[in-house]
Amino acid sequence: MKSDPAEYKDIIRKLLEKTRQRRVQWGRRSVQPGKVSPYWCDIGTGTPNSVSFETCHDGDEIWLSMRDQEGNRIFRLAANDLPTSPEEEEVSQMIDEIYDLARRQALKVEQKIELASNLLDRV
Repeated sequence: MKSDPAEYKDIIRKLLEKTRQRRVQWGRRSVQPGKVSPYWCDIGTGTPNSVSFETCHDGDEIWLSMRDQEGNRIFRLAANDLPTSPEEEEVSQMIDEIYDLARRQALKVEQKIELASNLLDRV
């Protein structure tokens, strides 16, 4: 069964907004050599209705998934390079941006760039 991207557009938009505001904290699962390691966030931890999101670039596609507190997958959507509708294009762009923001946050890209700049100033 293929998920309809438009069905999840509102929750993806909200996740993107909260990620942009840094109100969602993204981390990285343990990295194993040769394996894809997704970025994840938990929302509502410690409550009976918590959910988690994962985003990953597995070499072929960027995808976003949502799971409930029991680990059941609610949806998994891939960004589409060739969208068939404006809504699919919008969802694809949001998934791409969530992945990029999650990666940058989890890897602390801005802090590492600043550190590298400071080190270069000393050379």
